[in-house]
Amino acid sequence: MESKFQHRGYIFEGISEGGVRTSVVMPRLNLMFDIGHQNPNRVHIERLLLTHAHLDHSAGLPYYISQRSLRKLPPPKIYLPESLEAPMREILSLYSKIEGFPYLYEMKSLREGEEVELDPYHSFRAWKTFHRVESQGYTVYEKRKKLKPEFKGLSQSELLQKKTESIDVNEVHEKPVVSFSGDTKIEYVLTHKDVAESEVLFIECTYIDHERNVENAREWGHIHLDEILHNISSFKNEKIVLIHFSKRYPLHYIKKVLSKRIPDSEKDRFHLFLPD
Repeated sequence: MESKFQHRGYIFEGISEGGVRTSVVMPRLNLMFDIGHQNPNRVHIERLLLTHAHLDHSAGLPYYISQRSLRKLPPPKIYLPESLEAPMREILSLYSKIEGFPYLYEMKSLREGEEVELDPYHSFRAWKTFHRVESQGYTVYEKRKKLKPEFKGLSQSELLQKKTESIDVNEVHEKPVVSFSGDTKIEYVLTHKDVAESEVLFIECTYIDHERNVENAREWGHIHLDEILHNISSFKNEKIVLIHFSKRYPLHYIKKVLSKRIPDSEKDRFHLFLPD
């Protein structure tokens, strides 16, 4: 069963189970983060932002491309860390060979901070994450035009006159609206200002009790709930969406622990990305 979260006009749907499968879709922007499994009803989503190659985040990739070909959909656009492009192309070439038809896709590796336009009002950038293998998270930005300070107070006719003189009276402002971590240590939030200030942050929280402590989490490139709570002042986000809980925890246990441990003053900010 999929999980769902909504903030302002943005809806997020998908599933995230630590070590099993993670894929979160953002329908409004026609993109998904990771593809550890592929819901057949999501094959129409055109863009895939892949954080890293562990199978619980990438195993659905061949199926995704194959199904789009069979359904005569345009080639998907796939974005991923630089070191993954060559091996991923090799893997997909083998799948294409054994399936007996060409795999059509557009693949682009991204350097840290590199920007990709989504539409006139949105773009995204890749930011380094801190996992056991090369990995990156993504931040989606909203872009809005605003009147430059020096032109404030001018009448509409005066502004139109400036435009006829080829003077640009507007400037573009952008703000980070969504960040997605994939698998990472907490440094992903602590070292990237735009991540810490995104309106919505999807952040992994693999471990939540002392059966696996902070040291265990960091050894495997993950985050423990203790670290999030200890560093909560660094999180400037309106909403913090916790994903990637270890499968060692039953759903009722996750809800119970988080209900007890998240301070009352912070409860409105947190959301558990779990099935209802």
